[in-house]
Amino acid sequence: MPTEPVRLHALLAGFALAGDPDRAAITPLGGGLINDSFAVRLDERRYVLQRINARVFPDPARVIANQAALAAVWDAPGLDIPAPLPTRDGGFALHDDSGACWRLTRFIAPSRSLARLDHPAQARAVGEALGRFHRTLARHAPLPLQTALPGFHDTPAYLAGLRRLDTPTARHDPTLAESLDFVAQRAPLAATLATARAEGRIGEHVVHGDPKLDNLLFSTDATRVVALIDLDTVQPGLIHHDLGDCLRSCCNRAGEGGASARFDLALAAAILGGYAAATDGLLDAEERALIPQALRLVPFELGIRFLTDHLQGDRYFRVRRHGDNLRKARVQFALVADLERQTDEIETLVERCFAEATSVA
Repeated sequence: MPTEPVRLHALLAGFALAGDPDRAAITPLGGGLINDSFAVRLDERRYVLQRINARVFPDPARVIANQAALAAVWDAPGLDIPAPLPTRDGGFALHDDSGACWRLTRFIAPSRSLARLDHPAQARAVGEALGRFHRTLARHAPLPLQTALPGFHDTPAYLAGLRRLDTPTARHDPTLAESLDFVAQRAPLAATLATARAEGRIGEHVVHGDPKLDNLLFSTDATRVVALIDLDTVQPGLIHHDLGDCLRSCCNRAGEGGASARFDLALAAAILGGYAAATDGLLDAEERALIPQALRLVPFELGIRFLTDHLQGDRYFRVRRHGDNLRKARVQFALVADLERQTDEIETLVERCFAEATSVA
């Protein structure tokens, strides 16, 4: 993997930038689980240089092409997305000598990320931003998007993969056995959205694919969402997965790194209220009725993926030590259990939030 400074500067020279790339300051950026990212400062301009992980994305250039297609139609004032910058040959994807695929985007500033939401006003801003994302792209449908990540959010397939790893040897570890039992007891949940899509009860939209709190940038005073970033998984899909992932990430007060999980209904109400107001009837009654189930499904699916990666030796998600994926899986399963305890309240909450948005409109 070409991460040495001299090779990174050579890569930077392949993009159509003003200034001498050899003078750029390049430093590692963030702690992403998939791609390798670098902050670039060239004169007074700032960029993000990323290597797309080909072990995760079978065609990295397709990821970048989708991002460029979104940027070409994006017209949501005040809400930014990172557009790929052109290479010197007129494309957007740059391949190095090893065949690895790189992209360059503008660093969105001024902005800041939040480790957690501190009050409902921030949560409403999150819901409004995700709603504007879905509504904006729905207005421009159909878009020339390709499937960037085949099988993404195919929960029945993830479950089938985990079942193949559920062996007597794996169950020698009591913690693993407990997690595997948790999944087995809730196996019917896995097909909830897949069945609804197959029956035509819900339809596809352009989705972000990973709208967790880390991928939302706020204004410096933390009152507004100014950008949605990490567009690698943008492709046709189900809005329910986006909503479920956003709520899962933003409403767990204990955080994804905690030892427990607690779903905050007040934050969820603010997110759903903002989303419903921004989407203006994008979802019909059938689609809205499936939101509570989607909310349980998404952390269930993510827990299955973490658990599978643990059993396969940490091939997919980047971890610091073996065992991290098992710990993360248990946090997601704890969140599922907490959501189950609040099922009635969540169903009432979803119904109320969309009804209030309709009455205001």
